[in-house]
Formats: sequence, C-alpha cells, structure tokens
Amino acid sequence: MRTKITELVMRKPFSSLFPAQPDVMAAIKESMETTGFDPSKPLDVWRPNGELVVIDGHTRLQAAQAAGLAEVETYLHEFTDETEALEYAIRNQRNRRNLTGGELLRCVEALDKRKSHGGDRRSEAARTKGSAEPLIAHGDERTAEHTAEVLGVSASTIKRVRTVLDGPAEVKQAVEAGELTLRAGADKARAAKREQKQAQPAPKPRPTFNATNDNIEWAPWSWNPVTGCLHGCAYCYARDIANRFYSEKFEPTFRPDRLSAPQNTKLPEATGAARNVFVCSMADLFGEWVPQEWIDAVLEAVTAAPDWRFLFLTKNPARLPGIVWPANAWVGTTVDEQARVLPAVEAMSQVQASVRFLSCEPLRERLEFPRMDVFDWVIIGGQSDSSGEPASQPQWSWVEELMQQARDGACQVYFKPNLTVRPREYPDGGR
Repeated sequence: MRTKITELVMRKPFSSLFPAQPDVMAAIKESMETTGFDPSKPLDVWRPNGELVVIDGHTRLQAAQAAGLAEVETYLHEFTDETEALEYAIRNQRNRRNLTGGELLRCVEALDKRKSHGGDRRSEAARTKGSAEPLIAHGDERTAEHTAEVLGVSASTIKRVRTVLDGPAEVKQAVEAGELTLRAGADKARAAKREQKQAQPAPKPRPTFNATNDNIEWAPWSWNPVTGCLHGCAYCYARDIANRFYSEKFEPTFRPDRLSAPQNTKLPEATGAARNVFVCSMADLFGEWVPQEWIDAVLEAVTAAPDWRFLFLTKNPARLPGIVWPANAWVGTTVDEQARVLPAVEAMSQVQASVRFLSCEPLRERLEFPRMDVFDWVIIGGQSDSSGEPASQPQWSWVEELMQQARDGACQVYFKPNLTVRPREYPDGGR
C-alpha cells in the first residue's frame, strides 16, 4: 500500500538495530531521485496503538526522505507483540547478509531486554479479540538456542555475545567498532571479570559473640561493641590484649558493626548459663567518658535479643541507677578495695535489674560491707598476671569473711577458677 512518509514512525528498538551506512544510503537516495521508490521492496510496518511503526527498511526510508519523496510502498504486518515484530525484523536482516559483531550485540541486547521484562504490550488487534491473556506476554524463558535460531548463528556465539554485553563498556565499544572480533571481545570480557573478582576484597565475616575461656567461666560468651578503658588499673589484663590486637590500643572505641552479633550467633540449645554473654569484657561501658548514645545502642541490641542473657560489669556504679534495664540484663559492679564498697552499695540499692551482682576480682584487701542484701550474687577471684602486676592470691581470711557476709545477705557465691587460696589450718596453730 502507498503510505505518506509523514505517517510513518521510526522508534527503538527497531530503528537502532541496523544503523544506516552513509555510503549505502547515498547510493539508494541517488537511485530514488532517478527512478523513485521501488514498489517491489516495500517497507515492513506494524500498527500498535494506532501508529504505523517501521519494523524493517529504515535505510530506504531515510533515503526516500533525503530524496524528497512524499510517499513510499509499505506492507502492513499483524504481530502479537513487540517481541514477535522484533524477531521478524532480525530474521529479515540476517537472511540478506551475515550480521556484524556490533549488530549481533544490539540484537541480542534488545531480545534479552524483552525477556527480562517478561514481554511487551500486545498489539491493538490482539487486545480487541477478547483474549483472556494479560497485556504482558512472552513470559517464557528465551534460551540461547532460541535466540541463536532467530539470529541464524550458533548458541555458543550467543553466549559470547552475552559475555561481551556483561563485560566492560570499552570491550563492547571495540566490538561494535570492528576493532575486536566477537571471540576476542568475549575473551577480554572474561579476563576483565576474573581480574575484577581477584581484586575484590573478601567479604567480612558477620560479627558474632566470642567464646570465652576459664578466666570468664560464668559467661561462655563475650561481646565487645565498645572497647577501651580509662580507669588505668595496674592489674588490667584487658589492656595488654588491646595493645596487642587493636590499632586504637586501649582508647575507648565504639564498634557499631558488632551490634548485630546477638542476631548472628547461633543460640545454644541449653538454657541458663549456656546463654550468658559478658558485655564489654574489653571495656567499661559505663565509664564517665562513654557517650550515652553508645550505651543506648548496646541496650537496644540487648532488648532485641531476649533469648540471650547479658551480664554488665562496671567500676563506675554511679551511672547504673538511671538506666531502664532490659529483663535479660544482669547488672554488676566491681569492688576490689574497701574504698569502692560504699559507692557500690549506694548505687546498687537503686538499680532495678533482674539480677544485681558483685565482682570481687581481684580481691586485693579485706572488705567490710554495711549490707549485702542489695546483691543477689557475689563473685570472688584472684589476680591474673598482667604487664602491670604479677598474679596474686588474696588471703584466705579475706575470702572467708567476704563469703560469710554474702551468706548473711542471702547472696549466691561463685569462686572463680583463678581463686586457688584455701584454708591451711593446723590444731593449736602448729604444723
């Protein structure tokens, strides 16, 4: 049928698959200026949504426009959808000649885009036939074999094309420009992918709790979302560890990436002490220097992990009463010398927690408490070896008196494994 050029529409993907070659178009234009448009070679068109879209024959259409023609011969096709029209146009072109590497890239990219979108809108004619099908068709997987059949090449060629399309942009550009063959381009793309993979750093493992040793026997797990301390205790073994393994040494440091450890650690099947987690074994979370937002972030993570039990310990108990403690938190304070006794009793009497405990590790002198009923649990231990001071043991009489005070206050008592002192009494004081 004769169609006015002004009624024809050129649009992607059809118009971009086979760009017109300037010398070819110039020759066709010159011929049309002499003999007009050859009616034996009509333009293939399709009418989706009321528009006359050119499917094949873009070079001849542009030549006709350049030659000043007003009308051209067209052949109107009925296609179910854009994918079917696209495949028709590609088959037309590959039947006339061998497709270049650049043309193969453009065709496969266009076909794969239809596949990834699950199809395209059906034609106006198909939509008016009362079909119960959805407007999106062609949801089937378009295999390499099917795409190869459309393009008239082997499935291995399609795989090379897709390798180039997935590779660096410069490789694709070189194949389109004819600077690289399709095979060489695929080889370069694969090599680039290998190099990229090798250059990528290994993914960081997800943070989890650390298993403890006998030094923290009452908690089989430790968790350090904050590290570092400014108390400056001479006997601190944690400082020695931090100075060896942390770039920040023992400076107070917030490690927010570790907040997800409660969610990442597999929950033991056993309950009770098997789920005890010592929070900030490498820090004092409640030191005066610790920002409140660090504490809030840790407590939020504790609240979000109700199946674990979290044990907090500080040498600054004055900060504890103002905190709303989660139900799965045990709260304790360290008392190693008599000077810490009264501040500990005063603060812990105001703490609202499911368990309040006292850690006398290391027990460095005899302790006398005005009352012990503010504690539920008393831990007693010796002094471990550190760079600041050697390991040492308290006198047995200090341990005995402290244990009796704990008993009088109805406290549970726990001896640490590093507490090796024991009674060595003889009748009449003799040996």
